[in-house]
Amino acid sequence: MELSSILEYSAIILALIYVILAAKESVWCWYPAFISSGIYVYLTYSANLIGESFISLFYVAMAVYGWWQWSFGKRKDENLKLAEWTSTYHVRAILLGFILAGSLGKGFELMFNSAMPYLDAFTTSFSLIATFMVTRKILSNWIYWIVIDAFNIYLYWSRGLEPTAGLYFLYTILAVVGFISWYKEWKIDRRFLHA
Repeated sequence: MELSSILEYSAIILALIYVILAAKESVWCWYPAFISSGIYVYLTYSANLIGESFISLFYVAMAVYGWWQWSFGKRKDENLKLAEWTSTYHVRAILLGFILAGSLGKGFELMFNSAMPYLDAFTTSFSLIATFMVTRKILSNWIYWIVIDAFNIYLYWSRGLEPTAGLYFLYTILAVVGFISWYKEWKIDRRFLHA
């Protein structure tokens, strides 16, 4: 087995551990997230998925930020608990995601000759938003991930990274499980963040 395959399977295992621990709201989720994301910086750059390599680098930084938020973060002078965005926040996030995707897609196309610039940019843009949502324990992050992961299945499969496409299939299932798990807890103590 060649090094890139060993790295890919290691990153997959660590990424799955991250999602499972995140669904359980365990602060330990951020350690495998950090390592897995670091591996994917290399793998995605090697596969000429420029946006995905940038997002993997972003995930490395967000793993540190997420660990900090889940360990020490507060929302209105209390420990960080599950919350949900109002529709205004979601509209803003979705508009931002599409604007960013269009801009990044054009940049990936012109500057990097990216393999699938607009799909790559779409998953990159919305992954930035969804990752931030996870770090702040926003319930609907899981819904965003279900959509993003479905597109990533196709993206990775088309670039010959079939094991990673399989990972995104598992991610999609785990995002559903994560949503159900967080939703049960959120229902007990409903919190909405208002604009």
